[in-house]
Amino acid sequence: MATEVARPRESPLGITVRGLLRQRSSRVALILLGVIVLIGLLAPLLAPYDPAAQPDIVGLKSLPPSLAHPFGTDPYSRDVLSRVLYGARLSLTIGILATFVSLTVGVAYGSVAGYLGGVVDGVMMRVLDALLSIPRLLLLLGVLVAWPHLSIGALILFLGLTGWFGLSRIVRGQVLALKHAEFVTAAQALGASRRRILVKHLLPNLVSPIAVAATLGVAHVIVLEAGLSFLGIGVPQPLASWGNIIQDGVDQIATLWWMSFFPGLFMVLTVLTLNILGEALRDSYERRS
Repeated sequence: MATEVARPRESPLGITVRGLLRQRSSRVALILLGVIVLIGLLAPLLAPYDPAAQPDIVGLKSLPPSLAHPFGTDPYSRDVLSRVLYGARLSLTIGILATFVSLTVGVAYGSVAGYLGGVVDGVMMRVLDALLSIPRLLLLLGVLVAWPHLSIGALILFLGLTGWFGLSRIVRGQVLALKHAEFVTAAQALGASRRRILVKHLLPNLVSPIAVAATLGVAHVIVLEAGLSFLGIGVPQPLASWGNIIQDGVDQIATLWWMSFFPGLFMVLTVLTLNILGEALRDSYERRS
């Protein structure tokens, strides 16, 4: 009689991604996001001009879109296309790195609280409740107004350290639900340490909700950074981000429409694709659950 070959067990993330790729909207969003990321990575090769160059502050300022300047120029004679391309690189970098910081802190905090439980969990959750009571945007505005000249690294760190509160609650709930599962009990019986159980057995089962949080988190940070840069307290000039490109033309938004339209279009497309992917990942994860 023919023996049946055991098929390897697919990881939770693999199942979620396979479900994600079944949806046409998710595939289109993934392709579009890949194009935007590629544009950001290749910005030095694709940009026709130096994004900070001001070649003719009188003759080339505030020009509408043309063959020489497809996205027009700004009031400082800088090429808007070049600035949008470099802005894609900077805005995506800030979004990804700040979300990475949020994920690291949120996963660590939530998993420790959920796994240890008891008094430790109670104290950690009360601290988290206090942090959640402070509106994130209000906190960001207060700090950035007080220290308006933060470096990009400091801005990334600050955005990341104010964005982990909700994720830690999700991770804690998942760890509480899984820590009495049979595979955890078996690992404890074999003498595995708490750290090993947490890292090797519990966290791999949290990959899907973490991936959902990461996708939506990057979109949220991109919008948040653009808003702060628009207010003049985010990315400093002459660096280009989508928010401060729009801010450059805000005083003449009716006549310099290209200053808002093109960076706004890139930002909307990026956030839309990330939200589509995040919702699709969430649906796939919930169906699997």
